[in-house]
Amino acid sequence: MATQSELVENFMSLELALNEQQKKGTPKGDPTYSRMYTQLARDLAALGIGRDEIREAAKSCGHLSTFERLEQHMKKPVALPRM
Repeated sequence: MATQSELVENFMSLELALNEQQKKGTPKGDPTYSRMYTQLARDLAALGIGRDEIREAAKSCGHLSTFERLEQHMKKPVALPRM
């Protein structure tokens, strides 16, 4: 099982990557965010954490907001139909 410091390190790296994409102006729904999620999942799998446990792992190390930020950026904005 992962140590607290290993979890923090992974989520801090995610936070830095999200900040970098924000600076670049990468839009929500861009495939970059899905790739970031896949990489995070792979890194955490190496520590014994499955995809269904990522949210809880983020919460346990104080980085739930970072994970939620990634989730929000993975979603494409929905355009409302014009009437």
